[in-house]
Amino acid sequence: MNTRKENELVEIKKSIIKTQFVSMIAVTLIGLGVYGIFVAKGNAFHPVLNNQEILNAMLVVGIILEIRHIFQLIPLLKRYAAFKRGVGV
Repeated sequence: MNTRKENELVEIKKSIIKTQFVSMIAVTLIGLGVYGIFVAKGNAFHPVLNNQEILNAMLVVGIILEIRHIFQLIPLLKRYAAFKRGVGV
């Protein structure tokens, strides 16, 4: 592999990792939102998780971030797979 392709492969891997950090935040928001709504029922480990408006906002933001993550990740994974096959997009 020449240097340009190696550099591009490294950049694709870095982009995948960056998008996975966004996903980590999204999943945390979704998890805390679901916990506050369905499990805690007014007796959460933190008072913020007892506020229904905040929980709804956490779910909405988490879902939007996760959808954005999916739309960013799929093309990156396709490019990564193409490079691994040797096609090089």
